[in-house]
Amino acid sequence: MKKFAGFSMFLLVCVLFAFMVNVEEAISESTTSVVINEGTIDADSESEEGALLEDSEESLLDGIEDTGEEVRVTIPESADMTLGIQDSDNVMPANFRGGDPDSGLVNALEDVYYVKHEHSLIYEEDAQELAENTTFASDPNITWDTKMKNADGTYEDVEAPKNTNMAADGGEFFLPGEYQIGNSGARQVGEVPSVEDEEEEGNEEATTVTAQQSMGVKVHDVTAPDLWIAFQETAGSRSIPQSEEALIGDLKENIIKNAGHPFSTEPNNEEFQTKSFIFIEEGEDTEELKERDKEPWDKTARVTLAGTLFNEDGMVDVKSAVFETKLLSKEDQTRLAQVVGGSDHDLKGIFVRRNVPFIFAATATDNGDRRKSAAIESYNVEARLEYRDGSPVEKVGDAYLFRVQNYPVEEHKDQEVYTFIARAKDLSGNVTEIAVPVYVVDTQASFEGRR
Repeated sequence: MKKFAGFSMFLLVCVLFAFMVNVEEAISESTTSVVINEGTIDADSESEEGALLEDSEESLLDGIEDTGEEVRVTIPESADMTLGIQDSDNVMPANFRGGDPDSGLVNALEDVYYVKHEHSLIYEEDAQELAENTTFASDPNITWDTKMKNADGTYEDVEAPKNTNMAADGGEFFLPGEYQIGNSGARQVGEVPSVEDEEEEGNEEATTVTAQQSMGVKVHDVTAPDLWIAFQETAGSRSIPQSEEALIGDLKENIIKNAGHPFSTEPNNEEFQTKSFIFIEEGEDTEELKERDKEPWDKTARVTLAGTLFNEDGMVDVKSAVFETKLLSKEDQTRLAQVVGGSDHDLKGIFVRRNVPFIFAATATDNGDRRKSAAIESYNVEARLEYRDGSPVEKVGDAYLFRVQNYPVEEHKDQEVYTFIARAKDLSGNVTEIAVPVYVVDTQASFEGRR
């Protein structure tokens, strides 16, 4: 009996030992602690760390649908652009000279340097503002063009489009009128390359992104018009060789032929023996003399006298001088070219012969088309003779005729004084005018002098 009880106790101990071993293994398998022994990590801790990293990646990608396809960057075909003229005192208000504020045109002045500038994302240093995860694969290609509006509403190039690769461009508008300024640009844009793309050469692709814009500019005339005056005596005959209309016709022909320059300044010109001329114009445009297209505040004009009527002895005389123009209206930026004659001026006077009929005619041109046309009918051009009190001198028949000598003035102080006045006003309000005394000289003396 005692042997049986001992054996039973032995079996019970064995069963308990086996049970404890199983429990210990189960606990070991379910343990999540990390054990570090002598600088090494056991396999269980490595698995746990991997699980933690996977959980972190899943949290970062949370909300992104995994379609199994590579995410592509969208690069636009074109970009917006703004275009304008750098603000300055010479950029006029929107309603300048009665302009329409809603026209969208920029009001500028002729012969003034302006800076045109633009902005577009394709001209930035960083392509990220254009599209995320992109980079510029080339420098920008930037082209400026300037067109001028014709009378029929079409536009023609003022100059060939120029590729400056600059986001700003400067220059003057030398002719009044309406212009269209254009800017167009292009640039290669690609995706930021991945590690795989960098390892595979020649796998880069780029897209051409363009941008373009245009603006209208109204350039205003600030140059006084050219004034052309011709006088003709009958050279001892009572018959007038030309009418005033024919005289104007000759002036127009010469103006167009010579592009608005005095058609002759040579004293030996035979035409100056029978006709005398006053030219008031913008001046010379040569390598030596740059008188035309000056900035408004520096503008000058040139007066040229040619013929026999500007010399008291009746000899052919040719003289020329430059004078400064004046600001006529600050608000409208109009100019006045004014010539005044008299005993203390270079233009002393106009000398006509007593008892010799004469006529005169005046016309005007403007710088809007480089003087290719003459005497636009709507120009306000007038020429007249006045008495001392401002009343007009009337013709005697078809011509003017003075019978009483009044020169030299010191010897004829009781005689009437006459003044020749001519005035031209262009469509913009710029004015050119001349006022010079008219002297009546002894017929025989002056005639002998001309011989």
